[in-house]
Amino acid sequence: MLDQLDTNRHIKHRLYRQHSSQKGNIFIKDLSKLGRDLSKVIIVDNIAENFQLQPNNGIFIKSWFDDPTDTALSELSPILVQIAKKDVGDIRVALKELKEKMIKEILRGNPAPHLNLNL
Repeated sequence: MLDQLDTNRHIKHRLYRQHSSQKGNIFIKDLSKLGRDLSKVIIVDNIAENFQLQPNNGIFIKSWFDDPTDTALSELSPILVQIAKKDVGDIRVALKELKEKMIKEILRGNPAPHLNLNL
């Protein structure tokens, strides 16, 4: 799916379940173990507990299991591309700003607050 969404190859590295530590039913993804600048790392996961060690780097996305009509990743794609193109100084700051804008849209009654978000 990422190959279809990231045609310009902005995503440099991809990590999956095998890159996590299992604690009970949760697969915790500790981004600090990557040895990378966490101001440049985003984690997208359908289980918020998986990125509990670095919650400011995370984007929680709805589960897609058994849903052939799921569009969550394609709806998220423009936001990720926007972040990549703007070359933001710190991903965590950009994500916080986007979350705040999304909350404002929800409070305004917008049924699709994630659409048309801009940094």
